[in-house]
Amino acid sequence: MDYLIKKSDGTAVSQGGTISKIKLPEQTGGDVVFTGDKRPLDLGDYVLVKAKEVDEAVSATKKRGETEVVVDGETVTVTKKAVAKSEAEIAQEKIFELEAAVTPRRLRDAVLTEDGKAWLTNKEQAISAERSKL
Repeated sequence: MDYLIKKSDGTAVSQGGTISKIKLPEQTGGDVVFTGDKRPLDLGDYVLVKAKEVDEAVSATKKRGETEVVVDGETVTVTKKAVAKSEAEIAQEKIFELEAAVTPRRLRDAVLTEDGKAWLTNKEQAISAERSKL
């Protein structure tokens, strides 16, 4: 992802991806600069850089958190943070998983067989236990 850094104050603006042309903020009219693929690219009062992207791993207990952008001179680091899920979020996901297992075929088995009834009862107890965590 490309970032345009203003040299005078170090502010950085995301360009929303890798760009091939840019209109600098002070330019008027239809003037654009074709950037090519070289980064960093000195554009006078600005420098166009490719950000270093860091993705922290998400898992069953972690979700995507805030994105942190750090500008250090002509280096931009974008860190997509992973934060811990709350107990309620984990319980809700487990409830969705348990409820998805109760398909029409499983319901039919619960009506027609004792094993099916026991299976459905166990699922309902597990769902109830997870709901108590909410």
